[in-house]
Amino acid sequence: MIKSISNMPVMKGRCPTCPFHEKNDGQIELANMVRDRCLTKASQICHHPRLKGKKETHLCRGARDFQLQVFYRMGFIRSETDEAWQETLLKTKGKINKLESEAGDL
Repeated sequence: MIKSISNMPVMKGRCPTCPFHEKNDGQIELANMVRDRCLTKASQICHHPRLKGKKETHLCRGARDFQLQVFYRMGFIRSETDEAWQETLLKTKGKINKLESEAGDL
């Protein structure tokens, strides 16, 4: 079963095992794989709880910070913040709902 991540909160900080954490420079290949995935497919779920046998409930802070930086530079969001991300997400969902509604009227 595919898990919906659309309502998952983002971690407040980077975990000690995060490939984006400053102390983990040796994880460049893993970080690059996550960067590619979070720009082309979906946001990254934080892996830290799984390492401790716990449920994965949050998105990765390091991957989200990377997304914020890229999407801000591309002009998709107004600033490199979670608030700007949410604002754009809500606007986009509203536009999609409107288009779907109009398509249903045809």
